[in-house]
Amino acid sequence: MPDQHKFIDEWLLRAVQDLPGVTPTVVAAARSTGERYLAQALIAAGLATRESVARALQSAYHIAWIDLEAAAVERTALPFIPEKLCRQHTVIPVSADNTEIIVAMANPLDQDAWADIQAAAGRRPVPQYCVRDRIERLITEFYSPDAIISDLLDQFQDDQATVEILEGMDPAAVESNAKDIRAPVIRLVNTIIVKAVKMLASDIHIEHEERNSAVRFRIDGVLCHIMTLPKSIAATAVVARIKIMADLDIADHRTPQDGRAKLRVGAADIGLRVSTLPTSFGEKVVMRILDKRSAEVPFDQLGFKPELAAKVQALLQTDRGIFLVTGPTGSGKTTTLYSIINNLRSEGTNIVTVEDPIEYKLIGINQVQVHEKAGLTFASVLRSVLRQDPDIILVGEIRDRETADIACQAALTGHLVLSTLHTNDTLSTITRLADIGLERFKIAPGLIAITAQRLVRKLCPACRVPDRRPHHPKASELLRSQGLTDTYFAPKGCAACGNSGFKGRIAILELLTVDAALKDLITSGAGDAALRQAALTSGSLYPLAADAAWHLFNGDVSFDEILPYLSLPEVQPAASAVIDQDFPAAPAALPTPPTPIKVKPRILVADDENGLRMLTRKVLESNGCEVEEAADGQEAMARLKSQTPDLLLLDLHMPRLDGYGVLRALRQTIGLTGLPVIILSSMSNASSQEEAFTCGADDYIIKPFDPVLLMARIHAVLRRQELTAPQIAARSKVVDVTGIEPATSSLRRKRSPS
Repeated sequence: MPDQHKFIDEWLLRAVQDLPGVTPTVVAAARSTGERYLAQALIAAGLATRESVARALQSAYHIAWIDLEAAAVERTALPFIPEKLCRQHTVIPVSADNTEIIVAMANPLDQDAWADIQAAAGRRPVPQYCVRDRIERLITEFYSPDAIISDLLDQFQDDQATVEILEGMDPAAVESNAKDIRAPVIRLVNTIIVKAVKMLASDIHIEHEERNSAVRFRIDGVLCHIMTLPKSIAATAVVARIKIMADLDIADHRTPQDGRAKLRVGAADIGLRVSTLPTSFGEKVVMRILDKRSAEVPFDQLGFKPELAAKVQALLQTDRGIFLVTGPTGSGKTTTLYSIINNLRSEGTNIVTVEDPIEYKLIGINQVQVHEKAGLTFASVLRSVLRQDPDIILVGEIRDRETADIACQAALTGHLVLSTLHTNDTLSTITRLADIGLERFKIAPGLIAITAQRLVRKLCPACRVPDRRPHHPKASELLRSQGLTDTYFAPKGCAACGNSGFKGRIAILELLTVDAALKDLITSGAGDAALRQAALTSGSLYPLAADAAWHLFNGDVSFDEILPYLSLPEVQPAASAVIDQDFPAAPAALPTPPTPIKVKPRILVADDENGLRMLTRKVLESNGCEVEEAADGQEAMARLKSQTPDLLLLDLHMPRLDGYGVLRALRQTIGLTGLPVIILSSMSNASSQEEAFTCGADDYIIKPFDPVLLMARIHAVLRRQELTAPQIAARSKVVDVTGIEPATSSLRRKRSPS
């Protein structure tokens, strides 16, 4: 005997079996038609109406029938139930309040679905019946990649400047891949680039993990988490769009690729240097932002001490010799050299550069790109350049003996040569040149001067405050050694600097002038220690510590920023402390993205009511959480930037910076898009809740709160963040919130039809 046909809504049979005219014979006849839905079969046969079925459903199960349309779904309810759960149980959230969430379900009697929904949302589910086809259509509409991207773009409404591609994109590639790269993806990539340019980022990183992908910006030398993207979007369409922009092979996912693009962002022309690298979870992309304006910094705006800048300019007036700029990668050597070149540029001067790669194109400068595979090495190009009647030669980097030898020859035959070298300080540069094979009798006569520099974050001039912590003995000693008073500044944070306390970077400099006495010592083979002692004694060495002390006293930098570069290995940076009661000390590092939850979740409670903070702390600690406190919005920002917690409990009305301001700063300014935030407020009106969700809140709890409900909502938010909640359960008191009694739901009584 063949299997009896079953309706998708077979569970509805018990509710409608008492309707007039609905008999087992009628049901059997409906089965024979192959109709998918029992309710629709009865209505089509004229045996029931939609209203009679709805009344039967209400009477039997206390569940309403909802003919759900897209307009009825509140977007603020969607984040409470992940897409995976919606598809697994064929459900979609309709609306939510502080205690309950209305859910349209294809099978509202599914107890497993109830439990999963409550665990994810932290609210009691109020089930309503809707046909499966309509729910599936709405899931696709609201959880589609385009809808997700649209929601992401809503967080960055201020970053919708136009992006025009000037060079790099192959029109044929655009045409052949147009079907794969949809308009929302293009808008998303453009928005990321626009935001990076506005935040003065130097690099954009797109990195993939098992489930999600992270977008991070390098701002003032520190990587800062900006947003989290679904891996299904970031590792495919987003990466493909970037590769098309840079004219890379989008079909090749196994080998690293490098490309370039030229864009117009708003009114500014910028370049992108794109690098892709295959990783275990997808192709990582790094985009270096090349803003021509940063290459045209006037020499007098580099931030050098005036006396030091005058000395460097005087040294560069010579018509022959080598001037070296040294330091590690990312220390600003290229910017310094370009600034020097722009300062030396004139109509009567022939300047030629040899670079790999050419990062910025300069007007009036002859720039040559090294191409190793084509035989255009630094050394081979440099030989040809010497036959081009140059006055000044810039060599991007001295990498080998041959390049160093030709540079020395050029310097000794009447050319000013500028170049870079990767060394730690000025004196070790001489040893480095000898190590790559250059004879000391060539080094000594060719060198004019050597600089060694480091980039440190510059204090925001709008909000810096005197550092009132107990002064570090090394700071006092450093300042007194330079004849300066024991006064310096610390970061605070304001709107102008994105609440980081820092704005831009500045170079601290060491300068070695190679005088006649030092040339003799170099030729004789003296070591670094002997050279340093002689240079200090003669005054030809201006040490890095002296420049750092001047910038510290001048209010340009904080002591914690310069300490790692002062050759004081026995001293550790001072710990963050409160500067005074009004201004909490900002940390020395930009925020990092939230890390997976540990055995104990770490929660920051920001509330100006001391008693409520203590009560909240007691509830959280009794449930196995680690708790930190902040008495207002600015203190919360300072703590967030020193170490990102697993979750933030945030009051709305606080002095100095309210909860809305904290949310906006997290989501837009400093970029902690992935940090879970629960609002804990006495404001119960709908407008306050709507604004909080619009600003980026993950949940909203009205005071006074129920401790059991609070913990349920915390675990729900953390679970939605896909953190390792089972580890918490093993060590903490997990609240049992699985008991569901839909018949007593006040929200359902309010919304269900009579």
